[in-house]
Amino acid sequence: MPRSFSHDMRALGGKVKQLFVGYPGWVGGVIAGIQGALMPYLVVVILSLAVIASDPGATTSNGIEWGSAFSVATSVWLMAHGVPATASGVTFTLLPAGLTLLCGFVTAAGARRFATRSWMSWGLAVGSYVATVIVIGSFTLGSEPDGGSLVVRAATVAALIAGAATAAGIWRAYGASFEWALQLPDYVRRGLRRGFGTLAWGVAAASLVSIVAVVMHADDMATWATGLGVDAIGGVVLAIAQLAYAPTFVVWMLAYLTGTGFSVGVGTAYSPGVAQAEALPQVPLLAALPDATWGWLAWVPLVLVAVGAAARWVTRTRERLAWADAAADAVALSLVTVVAAGMAATAAGAVGPGRLAQTGPDVLPVTAAMLGLTLAGYAVVTVVIAIIDLWARRSGVVTESRSPSQSGMTTETVTTKSGT
Repeated sequence: MPRSFSHDMRALGGKVKQLFVGYPGWVGGVIAGIQGALMPYLVVVILSLAVIASDPGATTSNGIEWGSAFSVATSVWLMAHGVPATASGVTFTLLPAGLTLLCGFVTAAGARRFATRSWMSWGLAVGSYVATVIVIGSFTLGSEPDGGSLVVRAATVAALIAGAATAAGIWRAYGASFEWALQLPDYVRRGLRRGFGTLAWGVAAASLVSIVAVVMHADDMATWATGLGVDAIGGVVLAIAQLAYAPTFVVWMLAYLTGTGFSVGVGTAYSPGVAQAEALPQVPLLAALPDATWGWLAWVPLVLVAVGAAARWVTRTRERLAWADAAADAVALSLVTVVAAGMAATAAGAVGPGRLAQTGPDVLPVTAAMLGLTLAGYAVVTVVIAIIDLWARRSGVVTESRSPSQSGMTTETVTTKSGT
């Protein structure tokens, strides 16, 4: 049978890991962190070198200016760690979330392959990742007036990326014990499940809307791409660059589903039923922005109400409504609010000069709308459960539940009484 690419990559990873057999366990943590930081950086450098090499205008009397490729690559890579990039006096602050996620995925893969199941290995992986970012950031930003604060910002974001990704990689490799979670109150555990479910399904709905938008505007995207006149290498780089902002586009669609929408420059607005557009940069992905103004689109936010209702229904209990249910809803709503605000903040920023200095959703309106729509979904299901409970009591069906046992399982006894 022919071998798959994934099989070959796992075999290569196994051979690389064998090279470090017998070395102290802490070496694996250092390798995981450095690999997670450098591999995405090298990918961006290679793409920048390819563009420079294929551009006839990049050749000067002294040959090709390869240094400019490294400068651009470093700026883009640092943007993935929260550092604004400046070109020709124009500041770009919109986070390339796809590149940020790539850094996390590579770090998690390295931790899964090389790190050991210990806090020391985790700490060394995070520390080596952060140290790599600090070294590269210091060489690039050291001469700038606020270079120190920018390096600190990059190091903070790097710690967040590496900390979560390394933990995920070690968990995948060795498993993880969540016995501490059993010590949390039941309403907290239920609320966390409810909140994460709401967020996951909400992002899934936004992803589906993004796919529909891309398919509906495929011809426009192709026209814009053709108008750029890029060659084969430039086209590949352009496609990869757009993938770096694909997660940002999904968050824009999530803001669209909330009804508040987003902007791509001052004076523009994209929301259900409203498409107030101005001239846009000729980036093919922007051709997929929703431009429909049908009246029924005003009901689009009900999608998130349905998402909240589904999450509330799936995580319900068979017990009668109690204050613990309200507490679980409060935990879930708090989680949804914090994460929605964070996603909206990372999807907003500057993509050019002038009016393009403000793009993306407004954090407060999007967060408030997400909170309100989710609360509405929870409330609908709570009312339905209350009606079902009232009907059950009137029809003579009584549900008795015992307190949770030490093992965390709940024993329930259902007794049916005949009606009079």
